[in-house]
Amino acid sequence: MLISLSIKNYLLIDSIDLNFKTGFSVITGETGAGKSIILGAISLLLGKRADAEIIFDKSKKCIIEATFEGSPNNMHDFFAENDIDFETNIILRREILPEGKSRAFINDTPVNLTVLKNIGENLIDLHSQHENLALGLMSYRTQIVDIAAHTTDSYKKYQNKYKEYINLNSELKGLQDKLSSLLKEADYFKYQTEQIENAQLGDDAELDYLEEQSSMLENATEIKTGLSNALQTLGAEQISAEALLIETKSIISKLSSKYKQGNSISERLESVIIEVRDIISQLNEDMDKAEINPALLDKINLRIDLINKLLLKHNVKNIYELKLKYEEFRKYLNNADEIEKQIETLTHKRDSVYLEIVSQAKELSGQRFGSFKTLETKITGLLKELGISHAIFEIHNNLSLEPNIQGFDNLSFLFSANKSVAPAPIEKIASGGEYSRLMLALKSVVAEAAAIPTIIFDEIDTGVSGEIASKMSKIMHNLSRNFQVISITHLPQIAAIGTYHYKVYKHTDKNRSYTNIKLLDNEERLNEIASMISGEKLSIQAIENAKILLKEQN
Repeated sequence: MLISLSIKNYLLIDSIDLNFKTGFSVITGETGAGKSIILGAISLLLGKRADAEIIFDKSKKCIIEATFEGSPNNMHDFFAENDIDFETNIILRREILPEGKSRAFINDTPVNLTVLKNIGENLIDLHSQHENLALGLMSYRTQIVDIAAHTTDSYKKYQNKYKEYINLNSELKGLQDKLSSLLKEADYFKYQTEQIENAQLGDDAELDYLEEQSSMLENATEIKTGLSNALQTLGAEQISAEALLIETKSIISKLSSKYKQGNSISERLESVIIEVRDIISQLNEDMDKAEINPALLDKINLRIDLINKLLLKHNVKNIYELKLKYEEFRKYLNNADEIEKQIETLTHKRDSVYLEIVSQAKELSGQRFGSFKTLETKITGLLKELGISHAIFEIHNNLSLEPNIQGFDNLSFLFSANKSVAPAPIEKIASGGEYSRLMLALKSVVAEAAAIPTIIFDEIDTGVSGEIASKMSKIMHNLSRNFQVISITHLPQIAAIGTYHYKVYKHTDKNRSYTNIKLLDNEERLNEIASMISGEKLSIQAIENAKILLKEQN
């Protein structure tokens, strides 16, 4: 339960330190005094977002801290999972810095807002004035049924599995869209790839070789004539360059015994002779190549044209770059193949998860349905206690064909306050006062099922008065026998039944207004309840009525 609350530098609050006790506490105060400010501070401890605008003094940080006595039994795993030391008491702290940054702590261990929110849900059930609107939300109705049916953990497991299914579907769609985009251009890339493959490219120097061949064939007659003349000069049988070199070497060799440089020159001449013979061999070989073959020339030129067209088409300079372009096309096509395999694998996984969520949703639906009758009976009984003698409360389930975030269930809360009126959805038929009583009945049942130590009601008595207010106060008082109940109220009947009475008030100095709160003693409490009955001017009659009310309620 909540045993202390400290609020510093928050909106109109400079500094407040409150101590709470077990049982039923009430908080009263004039409209605008700042009751909602205190609730807002508590909401920050439960993970609500905040910014620097809430800071009272912009030169200092805002600090909100609450201490809870006794950790719920189910919190051990939570503390272990989040690497927080388990303590008998739990201290939640929220700090908002002047620049707008926020920090959260559990037992002085830094945590994120999600962790703070998760632990807060196990410590406080905070009913705000806006929560009545939540009855119109499917998620809220489902939450109430899950708490009553003790299926909250099962539902969380289902939600996690359902979110996995949604994520897989999203991932699958992304791959399918990507594949679709690839396939739109796949035919083009396949054609380009096949065109390059059909060219059967050789090594990177093939084009140079082909162009050399083409030049030889195209100028074969001229080349043959020139080479023939060169061969005659170099290697004719009678007088040739080779013969002259051989003769020269012989003459020099004979002089070598008398001519000091003879051997060296002979060796050099031998090298020249060898080189000339190689040249003659090369010229003979090239003479054969320089054949007059128009058919071969056409074939080679067609090959050169094919390669040049591919180079121009793909905007590359040589065969090496063309091969790189080919590899790009192949990679593109292989990527499409790989994505198809990923889609197949992911589809199997998605379908497997779908079967799991269908199984979990069916089981969850059955467990929820098993709680309907008990919940209907309890709510109807409480509504009758609250003065709606012909109350009917029913839970209808319009099952979906496909599982959604709630499972297969689409829950509606139907209500009727009169014999002659058929039950209809609460959000369409209930009046303000009926809404308040419905919410109190639902909260009472949910509190017992959830066993949350502290329940805070923010003007849940809106729209009721008189005898109904007394009945509401008794239900809250009965609830406080097992839980700590704190009610912010504007009704004297509820204020009078509280074990402890706090008053929120506003005071003003020459600079600004401040919100504060204090625990009232007996005399202060009597005057506060009397003022709630009569207004600002306390009459003797109002004080007497307050005394009677305090006596009756206690």
